[in-house]
Amino acid sequence: MKLIDILDATPLPIGYRMAFLTNFMREPLLRRMEREFGLIRPEWTVLICLVYRDGLSSSDICEVTEQPSNTISRAVSSLLAKGMISRRVDAADGRRKLLFLEPPGRMQYDVVMAWFQQAEEHLTATLSSDERDLLEKLLDRMGHDVPRWQQLPPYKPETPEG
Repeated sequence: MKLIDILDATPLPIGYRMAFLTNFMREPLLRRMEREFGLIRPEWTVLICLVYRDGLSSSDICEVTEQPSNTISRAVSSLLAKGMISRRVDAADGRRKLLFLEPPGRMQYDVVMAWFQQAEEHLTATLSSDERDLLEKLLDRMGHDVPRWQQLPPYKPETPEG
């Protein structure tokens, strides 16, 4: 049996296919990133977030990524030690520490993101331009719906009626 045969047998026709494609696209690149640059997935997550918006706190990154605080904290410490990011006290709230991307972190991000962009081109090469546009719109719609369905079972327990 080939791994792809599971696609037709799973009780999760959408979720499993999304995970299957994501894993085959992402995992080899994450292993390459670690092998070539010593950068691990949580560190990559922090870099992505800071490219999107510089000046986030560790807790902001946890909120956006659903990653545990200890995972993000270790990634931040490692990136600080590598000189890829810096940390400064928030001028508006002295208790918060904000993270900023430094040139070595940006350079690392640019190299690895180019790999991911190329991989996405390969992943979607079987689709027409219209199909790619439709897929992106459908995924956007599903992504914007996350706050709604995260409030439902099985994420939140059902409350007793009455």
